[in-house]
Amino acid sequence: MNFQILGLLSQLPSKKYVRKLFEYAYLFRNKLNSFQEFMETPVSASLPQDLQMTEKQAHTLIIGLVKLLENAELLQWNEQAILQLFPSTFDQQLAKLLTDSILQISELCDKITNREICQADSLIDIDWRVDIQIQTHNQQKVNMPVLFLQLETLNTQKNTKENVTFQLNQNEVNNFHNNLCKIKEQLQTLAQ
Repeated sequence: MNFQILGLLSQLPSKKYVRKLFEYAYLFRNKLNSFQEFMETPVSASLPQDLQMTEKQAHTLIIGLVKLLENAELLQWNEQAILQLFPSTFDQQLAKLLTDSILQISELCDKITNREICQADSLIDIDWRVDIQIQTHNQQKVNMPVLFLQLETLNTQKNTKENVTFQLNQNEVNNFHNNLCKIKEQLQTLAQ
């Protein structure tokens, strides 16, 4: 975690601003993987100006807040444990302010997480077939195998079924398979 960039938060105009940054970080946590995917909102747009930093530094700061929130959640929002995340050289007043802000939005985080978990659809069935295109406007695709994959899901809240069908070429199947292997490894690691 980049505590040096988190130290810049001491320059923010108010506690409310810090809380808004944490809310932004939590709500967009899954969409902040790279600078190119940076989601601009009124909060994130004004951050570089407010702290006299580049947009890339602002993005790094938000990523630091996301990591801080993730650690706080793992520590079950325990105030003392969160305070211990900060190195002894970190401004203790700022550490207390950040911890207080984290605890203030922890209820929001729990509500969002529980809603995401409760509203997740269940996978009922998988159906697939492999086709070879024999005619198409794109000659490079002729005689190339493609996978048609259909996922049938159940929305338990609405008790409705939905089918999602998509097509994958060989490279996309390999990528999909590699990602499933990573998911499987993580699940096995967590289950131990």
